[in-house]
Amino acid sequence: MLLAVSVWIGVCSTNAVGQSCVAVTTYHNDNFRTAQNLAETVLTPSNLGTVRGRFATAGTFDGWSVAQPLYLPQTQINGAVHNVVFVATLANSVYAYDADAGTLYWHVVYGPPDPVPFQTNGGCTDSAFGNNPSHGAGIVGTPVIDTSISPPAMYFVTKEFDGVNHSLKLHAVDTSSGNELAPAMTLQASVVNRAGTTISFAPEYQMSRPGMLLSNGTIYVGVGSVGCKQYSNYGWVMSYTFSVANGFVQQAVFNTTPDLANPIGIGPYGNGGIWQGGAGLAADASGNIYFQTADANNFYRKATGWQGTDFGDSIVRLTPTLGAPTSSASYFTPWNDKALYAGDLDLGSTGTVLLPDQPGANPHILVGYGKAEEIYVLDRDNMGGYTGPLGPNNILQDIADPTTGQCSTGTTTFSKCSSLKGTCGWNGPVYWNNNLYFSSLPGPLMSYTWTPGAAAPLAVCPTVEAGFSSGAYIGSGSPSISANGTSGGLLWAVTWVGGRSATLRAFDATNLASQLFQGTVGAAGSYPTPTIANGTVYVATKQRLYAYGIKNLSGCKGPIKPR
Repeated sequence: MLLAVSVWIGVCSTNAVGQSCVAVTTYHNDNFRTAQNLAETVLTPSNLGTVRGRFATAGTFDGWSVAQPLYLPQTQINGAVHNVVFVATLANSVYAYDADAGTLYWHVVYGPPDPVPFQTNGGCTDSAFGNNPSHGAGIVGTPVIDTSISPPAMYFVTKEFDGVNHSLKLHAVDTSSGNELAPAMTLQASVVNRAGTTISFAPEYQMSRPGMLLSNGTIYVGVGSVGCKQYSNYGWVMSYTFSVANGFVQQAVFNTTPDLANPIGIGPYGNGGIWQGGAGLAADASGNIYFQTADANNFYRKATGWQGTDFGDSIVRLTPTLGAPTSSASYFTPWNDKALYAGDLDLGSTGTVLLPDQPGANPHILVGYGKAEEIYVLDRDNMGGYTGPLGPNNILQDIADPTTGQCSTGTTTFSKCSSLKGTCGWNGPVYWNNNLYFSSLPGPLMSYTWTPGAAAPLAVCPTVEAGFSSGAYIGSGSPSISANGTSGGLLWAVTWVGGRSATLRAFDATNLASQLFQGTVGAAGSYPTPTIANGTVYVATKQRLYAYGIKNLSGCKGPIKPR
């Protein structure tokens, strides 16, 4: 089955070793958010000993990079054809580098970043973004590249402050030059809740952390809070179309918790934000949209839970036109939602992964994960709804965190996350060849076996990578997979110790006990995700872009072909 793929393959001719030229145009490679590049033939488990640093970019970024780098092979830039990698920063800037040498082609700043909610003293955020050189939030979520436009267009959201007004703005830029293709669109939205109150988008207290989604020609933006629980803030999804002639046109909006509106100073506040540790909104082959939300007091006006329109700590499915859930088939809220809310154990700390079509009675599967380390396996056609405060969850499978005593984890010691045992789930799971991989902070990398068509397809206990227990790292970013179809699988992850001094690591994806490569990549700024394309691995950190590959083999070579 073909995934809802946004990875552009076969744009250029194959290189000397038969490698398909692959583009990475969206977070985690495809709209299912599997994080797999299945056309990697240069990097294999047998030759990682020959991988060396290709470059680290000169100078330093003007702000931390917390988005995943994107890659276009053999594309027009500065009047010639080049392989190009793009990096976005918290200073509202984008850098375009030569993907083989690290040469800077262009760097453009798209408005002043907003430092106000991120003040070291007196700020109301739980983010460390105030410590970065721009002292606030700029471009946080991973952009998306639209290859249906020539030259391809890049869409992203900036957070800006001009000294008077706070704003989030949606941009479309020409990847060949960085020039804006049309005026930026200031994000605006409002909904009317059941009480007849109008809830309006308040940009000062909102931030677009999830990766951008481009599905069937529509651009989707996910929004959460900046951590200001003193003020009302919500989860929003907004959709737009774009053309060079007409610019952006807003199509629809969705609010996750409209009935939790309260006057300033009287909690609880809306919350229910969509941030997902940077993971992108997901979309299936029909264009339905999937995401996870942060904590919100769904019990504020109804002690038994779900009120019908509020979706805190939930996994939600929207129609392509952002039609709201109308039944339990299109959302899932855990039965212990009240405990999750009380313990700040957001389900929305990570994003979802959609699996390829499965055999048997449940062909459409979604896997979710959160701070409590509980893994939720859902049927996307009947997601389970909310079963009430006594439970159990009405889903395909419910896997407790591996520290409950039911799993042997060898010498690995897990740290506590808030009030529950387990590691903190900060990264969405990734999928390859009937395996699901999880990472955490603090905590180890873990692999769970998947059995297609089984009544309980996900293994109850994981295989645990030993580096965490040995002290090699304390946390990791979201992993990525490279493979040649179903063979040669490699799991790439950025890990770090105190001070966030980071290392790029590669493991045999069939055996996490086998670490095959490691290389230094500076200091991690958030939850870094490696990008693998055409024999090269790219990692963007606080200050630089790092690239690792194999001399004379890595890189896309050949003339561009017509699209």
